[in-house]
Amino acid sequence: MRDDQKQLEVLAERACEQAKKLGASAARVTAGASTERKVVVRDGKLEQIQSASSRSLVLHLYVDGRYGSHVTSVLDDRALAAFMGRAVEMTRVLSPDPHRQLVAPRLQQGRSTADLGVYDPDHSKVEMASHKARAMTAHDAARKAAGKSLLSSGGGAGDRVSVQVLRTTNGFADSEKRTSFSTWATVSVSDKDDKRPSDSQSDQARRYADLRDPATLGVEAAERTLANVGADAIATVTLPLIVENRAVGRLMSGLLSPLSGWALDQKRSCFEHSLGKAVGSELLHIVDDPLLQGGWGSRRFDGEGITAKRRALFNKGVLGTFFIDDYQGRKLGREATSGGASNLVFGVGGESLDALCARVGKAILITGFLGGNANSTTGDFSHGVRGFLIEGGKRSRPIAAMNVSGNHTAFWRGLQGLGDDPWPYGSIRAPSLVFGATTIAGR
Repeated sequence: MRDDQKQLEVLAERACEQAKKLGASAARVTAGASTERKVVVRDGKLEQIQSASSRSLVLHLYVDGRYGSHVTSVLDDRALAAFMGRAVEMTRVLSPDPHRQLVAPRLQQGRSTADLGVYDPDHSKVEMASHKARAMTAHDAARKAAGKSLLSSGGGAGDRVSVQVLRTTNGFADSEKRTSFSTWATVSVSDKDDKRPSDSQSDQARRYADLRDPATLGVEAAERTLANVGADAIATVTLPLIVENRAVGRLMSGLLSPLSGWALDQKRSCFEHSLGKAVGSELLHIVDDPLLQGGWGSRRFDGEGITAKRRALFNKGVLGTFFIDDYQGRKLGREATSGGASNLVFGVGGESLDALCARVGKAILITGFLGGNANSTTGDFSHGVRGFLIEGGKRSRPIAAMNVSGNHTAFWRGLQGLGDDPWPYGSIRAPSLVFGATTIAGR
């Protein structure tokens, strides 16, 4: 990967120089390379062993007041020269757009020089045999724990290493390397009426040494699946709602969409006039933290080269910022922040998920969302859900084929409790959340 980085840096610098020679007033070049490896075991047999590598170059051109973005994966000198010539000529015929410019250097200053813990220098020491052993161990443990009702079990393990190089004709030059390792297990079992409940458990880490025991993952996958046996819809109820940490990300997607510069520009944001105003309860505290150690969204700069900074997205329910890239910032007359979220870190409480259930007494616990949609213009959302009916503070029966709907401009005002269990395996580090009385539609 070190050689890849050096080659990509030279490639990106040459592309910037060539773009200027071909008549571009400015250019931004992103060159990247990645290698992924994966092993999958299914029902006692080795199903897949895969290793794949890719390289690409993304060329952002500014020509005669016009802008065009072009991509190629053919990077030898002759093909790249021909690609760039075509790219410049194609950009010349596009409509002018005065808002398309390179990011101002002042927005790229002060980048962190800290090691963000997103790259494992020992990555090359991890052999495919290690992934195979972890996949088989997770699979075997899941299969054993599922017992006689087992229909199918699977286990997998793999890794990814990547490097991204960013260069611009106005002086930006930086690179980032990342690694990730993963292990997972899946289980499906038989149920009445020919239903086939299924669930999974997974683990991810930036460093191989930080992965969990694969046998434990297999057992947890089986336990989660078996807990869903007999799941069905119950009558429509209005009860407090608890959302398990691993499921919060699906709910968050509808909250984040209206916060983009694109939504603001297109008048499709239900939060257009909400900056500095309370849109959630005082428990809603979320920080966008790109400098989080080992975070899945950690970065020192974004795709445009804008310096990554820690920002309060919500503070005691008050909306603190939008995700605005440089282009949308120019159109809207606002300062660019970044084109998207990095690590969204929630405030946490002092109770486990079980303790939250015990305190609430009777509620619906959502462990997964099934499809659905959200409207960024109105804030309306609707999702299918699965989970459990909580009675007497404990899970009394599994539920499925039910639906929760609401509006994001009001829903988060009902946040009443936070768990102590922020989800560590994604860029949304949310704990389990408790909401007030919510209608869950059933039969």
